[in-house]
Amino acid sequence: MNKKIRIIVFFIAFLSIAFTLAKILNPLDPRMFNFHDDTQAARIQQMTVNLKSGHIPPRLAPTLSYGLGFPVFNFYAPFSYQITTGFHLLGMSIPMALKFSFFLSVVLSFVTMFLLLQTFFGFLPSILGGVAYSSSLWFAVEIFVRGNLAECWFLVLFPLALYVLIMNSRKQSKYLMAFSVFIVAFTLTVHNVFSLLALVILTAFILLFKNKKRNFLILALGLLLSSYFLVPAISELSLTYAAQNAQRTHYEDHFLCANQIWSSPKWEFSGSTAGCENDGMPFTLGKIHIILGALGIAVFLFDVFKNKTKKFSSEQTSLYVLVLTIVSLFLTTYQSSFIWTVLSPVLSLFQFPWRFLLFGAFGLAYFIAYLFNRIELKNYRVAGVLTIITICLLIFTSVKFFSKPWLMSYDEYASAYMSENYISRTVAYNMAEYLPKTANYDYWRSFDSQIHPGKDLLVGVTQNAPIETQDVSSLKIIKNDPFSKTVSINKSSTIKINIHYFPFWEIKINGDKMIPDKFDSLGRPIIILSQSSTITVIYKETLLETISNIISLIVLIMTGALIFYKPLWNKLKPLLK
Repeated sequence: MNKKIRIIVFFIAFLSIAFTLAKILNPLDPRMFNFHDDTQAARIQQMTVNLKSGHIPPRLAPTLSYGLGFPVFNFYAPFSYQITTGFHLLGMSIPMALKFSFFLSVVLSFVTMFLLLQTFFGFLPSILGGVAYSSSLWFAVEIFVRGNLAECWFLVLFPLALYVLIMNSRKQSKYLMAFSVFIVAFTLTVHNVFSLLALVILTAFILLFKNKKRNFLILALGLLLSSYFLVPAISELSLTYAAQNAQRTHYEDHFLCANQIWSSPKWEFSGSTAGCENDGMPFTLGKIHIILGALGIAVFLFDVFKNKTKKFSSEQTSLYVLVLTIVSLFLTTYQSSFIWTVLSPVLSLFQFPWRFLLFGAFGLAYFIAYLFNRIELKNYRVAGVLTIITICLLIFTSVKFFSKPWLMSYDEYASAYMSENYISRTVAYNMAEYLPKTANYDYWRSFDSQIHPGKDLLVGVTQNAPIETQDVSSLKIIKNDPFSKTVSINKSSTIKINIHYFPFWEIKINGDKMIPDKFDSLGRPIIILSQSSTITVIYKETLLETISNIISLIVLIMTGALIFYKPLWNKLKPLLK
């Protein structure tokens, strides 16, 4: 098959996915759907506030939790929100940008999986593997049931990260190396727990190939480039209720039975429950995907037994993917509970064992490509016909699941999930693990309108006022924006500053910096003033956060220098052979 025909076939497959699986995600269609994580639009809105205010990288969502502010971006992997917010800043409405981001995750997952597979297999098997990956029913669950933007983009970046490491092991190029550093950094900042797991997976993957020194340098630079997020996220997490909240989610209630991976009798849109019969969401990867993937695994094991793998694919890589697939699928089942018990300090961070289905979808797509590559080497024409038939079958059987019956207009979606009232009073409670420990969790939670309708925290928080004091007449507001507040009080008094205190808030009394040590049940600093005072409260990154930013900036400059400063590349190149 010549190059022009390959390009045509690739774009036919790409467009087939775009106009079938991703059809309902067309951003020009002014309809939107809801999903489990209804905070997505609010996060984009809050990140937009940060970027427009010049706060890069964002760490604080300033108007969440009744305007007391929430440090969500300090801990929640930012990449998928950076991408989606970028679309919004380019002119899309937030619902449109969100839907377009999901659309891209589907079509780009096909592209990145194809690129990875083509490093081992033929063109048509790689096309088929890419289609199998993007048409996995778990992808449909991630979008239309869970609405998990971060995991959707992890599905895009994970194969791409593996691909760039393989390419760097095969050739030396400053452009490829710089690109690879960015891809690795994006992969390490796209999802909280999967990104950390990816660090382990990528490290082990590098050991399978030559030129390990080059790839380990790429991994190290990608890790350092991610410092702006990873260092504060890990080191300051203990200042929140994240660990305690992880324990509140009982992972043992969310194991699967094997038959749930094979088939889901009901395709519903509610949640996961204990046992195998009452789950309100599907967990299937797709019967055709499983059958073909299992056949691919069987053929690979036969080839290993017959010592034929070197003719068809990299034996080490296929074995590596097989182990990743089998272990991941096993970790979703009740039979793996003993592993979760032993490794609970780590695995409990995943909260739901069925999250590992993500790697199951990846592995099945890989071995579908392996199977058809084996057929192609036996009979190219037969393989071509079977590939086309299988692609059509995968898309035809999957497309009905890439949809949602509950559609609303963009305006209706924005009214439901982006109203000032919703962002202020509801969103923070849906990511309550990031409440600073200066607040009393149970007291703060008692004002969650989803649990306690009608109970309003605004009774105890003066709306839009930076400071609460008994004598309002003594208070003069000089400045009050989301990141900076200045007031003056003309008498001695006891005040409460209307923020959930976190170390990136800097408080000054008459120009003198002070660190509060007394807080009310909402984590608001309580300060006793003995005289007339001017109080300034400014969002200002901690020293650790600033150092992390500097590290990322230095690596960013170094990565750019690899491309544009030839002497640096000439010195580095001999060391990386």
